[in-house]
Amino acid sequence: MEAEVEAGEGINPLFWVVVGIALVIFAAVVIRRQVRRVELGRTKIDEAWKKVDKALSERIAALDAMEQALGRAGLVPEARPRLRQAGEALQTNRPQGPRALAEISDQIEGTLAQIYRALPRERLEDLRQAQNRLAQADEELDLVGSQYNELVFLWIKLVQRFPYRLIARRKNLTYPEPFLLPEEDEDFIRRRLSP
Repeated sequence: MEAEVEAGEGINPLFWVVVGIALVIFAAVVIRRQVRRVELGRTKIDEAWKKVDKALSERIAALDAMEQALGRAGLVPEARPRLRQAGEALQTNRPQGPRALAEISDQIEGTLAQIYRALPRERLEDLRQAQNRLAQADEELDLVGSQYNELVFLWIKLVQRFPYRLIARRKNLTYPEPFLLPEEDEDFIRRRLSP
């Protein structure tokens, strides 16, 4: 029994110093990885927003081309000013953020639906090309918008957990807005992010 006690007391203090240093290094590595994960997630969101912004620029150009094609064909004269205003609203409200742009995009959908209902079945080639360009711009915007929204919601989910919440707060990172109407958030999360 005395031999066991003497063996326990005989541990070199240098051992405890090495263990302590190893624990500090391990903790620093873990914390650095967590900080990097928060920062990298936010960087990916910013890059995804640049793609959304580029797609919005193409949609604005496609709306303008559609409005001009309608003007050349002399079709739907009462809706053309609304289409022009919608494109201008997208352009001027960019600094307002994703939510405001999602609301304007939703209003544009209503205007386009009215225009499409008023068009004749047989369409001029110029108008058909403008419609195709607008459809492609809308598809691209939907695609990059969904990718952006996924990154936003995954990042928000991450930073709601400890210790990521503290890291985000310490770095002064705010929650980014999704490119959705507020009432669409839960549906998007359920459809796209639920296991």
